[in-house]
Amino acid sequence: MTKSRWILLAAPALVALAACSKPAPDSKAPPPAALADKASPDTDAAKALSVPQLAYDYSYGFSGSAANTDALLNADQAACEGAGPTQCQMLSLTNDTNGAAGYAEKTLELRATPDWLTRWQGGLDARLAQGHDKLRDHKVASEDLSLQIVDTEAHLKNKEALRDRMLKIVRTAHGKLSDLVDVENQLSQVQTEIDATQSSLAVMRSRTATVHVTLSYQSDDVPGDDSVFAPVTGALKSSVGVTMNVLAILVTVGAGLVPLALVVAPVVWFIRRSNRRKNIAPDAP
Repeated sequence: MTKSRWILLAAPALVALAACSKPAPDSKAPPPAALADKASPDTDAAKALSVPQLAYDYSYGFSGSAANTDALLNADQAACEGAGPTQCQMLSLTNDTNGAAGYAEKTLELRATPDWLTRWQGGLDARLAQGHDKLRDHKVASEDLSLQIVDTEAHLKNKEALRDRMLKIVRTAHGKLSDLVDVENQLSQVQTEIDATQSSLAVMRSRTATVHVTLSYQSDDVPGDDSVFAPVTGALKSSVGVTMNVLAILVTVGAGLVPLALVVAPVVWFIRRSNRRKNIAPDAP
C-alpha cells in the first residue's frame, strides 16, 4: 500500500477523532488536561468566562384607558421603527380583546440594542405622565450564555482544523478516485457542521449584544355590546348555533342508519315477497 493511499484511508479516522474531541454539552468544567492548556488568564476562553455573556429579557406592563394605552403603544412602536433595524426591530404584536368583559391587552415584542433601551427608559416617565397611564409591573431576567459560547467556539475550532487537514489530503494525495470521492464527501459533511455551528454561535452572540423587550398594554374600559338590540342579536346567534347542532345530530343519525338499511331492506323485501306468494297460491284439492 502506497503512502498516499494510507493517508486517504486515515481520513475517516480524523472525522471520528474530531467527533470524540467535542466537549460534553452537560459538563460544567473542562477536564484536567484542558485546564492545563488553558491555565493562562490571557487566553480567549479565560477572558470569555471572566466576563459573563448575559442575554437580557426586559418586561414592562402598563395599564390605563383604552385610548391612552393605544397611544402609548403607537408611540413605542413608532420609536422602534424610527430608530431603524440596526437599533430596534419589532418581533410581534398581539391583541387580546374581550368586549363582553370590557377587557383588552396588547403585547409588543421588540429586540433592541442597550443604547436604544436606555433612551426609551429615559423618556418613559414623561410619556406615562402625559397619557395618565400607570406602570403595572416591571421585570428583568437574564440567561448566562458564557459556557455555551466557549464550548461552541472550541467545537468550531476543532471542526475547522479537521477541515483544513482534510483539504490538505485532497490537494496532495494521489490515490484511487473512489478514495478521493469518499474524502470529499466527508469534507462536505464537516463543512456543513461548521456552517451550522457558526449560525448557532451568531445567534448566541446576537442575544448577548441586544436585549429582548416585552411591552404589555392593559385597558379595562373597552366598550361592550350594550345596544338595546343586544338580547335579540344574542338570541339569533344562539338559535343559529342550536339549528346547526340539530342538523349535525340528524346527519350523524342518518349516516348510522344507511348501513343498517342496506342490510335490513333486502330481508324485509324477501319476507314480504314470500308472504305474497303464499297468499296467491291455489288451495290444494
